[in-house]
Amino acid sequence: MIWSIAQKEILENLTTYRFFILTALLAILMTVSIIVMYGDYQSRLENYNLLLPEQNSPNVIIPPNPLSIFAKGLDSNLGRLYEISILGIQVRLNQQSVNRLFALFTVPDMLFIIRVMLALIAILFTFDAVTVEKEQGTLRLILASGGQRAFFLFGKLIGRFALIYVPFALLVLAYAIVVSLLPDVQSGSYYWQRVGFIIVTSVFYVFAFSALGLFVSSLVHRSSTAMILGLAIWSLFVFVIPNMGTTIAKAISDVPPSERVEMQSRLAAIRAIYERSQRERTAGEGQEALRMIQQIRDANSQLLESYRPMSNELIRITKTTARISPAGALTFLLTDGTNTGLYEELKLKDAITLHVNRNFNRIIGLEKGPIENFGYHRASLSEVLLGSAFTDVLILVLYSIGFIGMALIGFLRYDPR
Repeated sequence: MIWSIAQKEILENLTTYRFFILTALLAILMTVSIIVMYGDYQSRLENYNLLLPEQNSPNVIIPPNPLSIFAKGLDSNLGRLYEISILGIQVRLNQQSVNRLFALFTVPDMLFIIRVMLALIAILFTFDAVTVEKEQGTLRLILASGGQRAFFLFGKLIGRFALIYVPFALLVLAYAIVVSLLPDVQSGSYYWQRVGFIIVTSVFYVFAFSALGLFVSSLVHRSSTAMILGLAIWSLFVFVIPNMGTTIAKAISDVPPSERVEMQSRLAAIRAIYERSQRERTAGEGQEALRMIQQIRDANSQLLESYRPMSNELIRITKTTARISPAGALTFLLTDGTNTGLYEELKLKDAITLHVNRNFNRIIGLEKGPIENFGYHRASLSEVLLGSAFTDVLILVLYSIGFIGMALIGFLRYDPR
């Protein structure tokens, strides 16, 4: 009975205006996304080539990730130039080749389309799954003829989920092939593994919002009411809760802004230089230069040791709050999975710190010899899954199960008259 109902749902909706309009809208948005994000990727690649350090330079920069075309995340931050000197590690912010117009608009990457538009399409496809049957008088006939409510509900869910997810997966695969053929995009196994990761993990997100729409439809008796309620809950999960996470985290955690930390680092360096000049005035050159260098390093280390735990606490609170929503969990999942998220940023910063500690004496000229080339490998999928991504997958699965359970409970008590 489940499969016959699912097949009926697919055949009845496959030729409707709703299916054609929403699928066409999804295709148009993806086309615009690929065009805009590929242009953004090329701008960042030009910026990387412009700032690429010369041989034996202490500065560090990594190339932009082609997967940022699908989920940009923090890739702009990851691709900044890290200037290393006696003052420590300074991040260069004035990268002129990046098109500043992108800062004026929300980045329309594939993650945005999945997180916002695909969730909306799932709601628009499922909000009337039950109510339309009641309004047409068919629900009463189906249940009176011996149809089991659970089978009826699961058939509806599977059929409408297929109508949403299958076109989406095919479109993502088609655009991934197009992107892989574009200049400056390396499309090896790394690329296709991440594309597969996006397609597979999106199953849980689409299923969760499909189940949510079905739950809404089983709560009310009119399609118009179901649509309004579904859109309200969609807005809450997609916009309100994820954005509220950062606000709450900043209010709870007393974390100074990075600009203040950088200013404190520069002030410590100025203080060390001034104290050196005062000592040289009274005691001569001696070992004052070495003492100054050590003083600056100690000050920077103390700043980092005090700032890093507060920053980690801010990240933890933000993640915990944002994960109340499926959209928040999906954002962390796809950005980490495509190596453009918080996990990758922390990994890169740790790698740069280790590189500086190994080469510091050669960087400032206290030791002779070439500076090691900075080698960096982005996190593997297994590493990401063992980190925080598994938690996000579990959250999406639990949301799917929870919404299905609530829809089933609501429909078991539903009055078909």
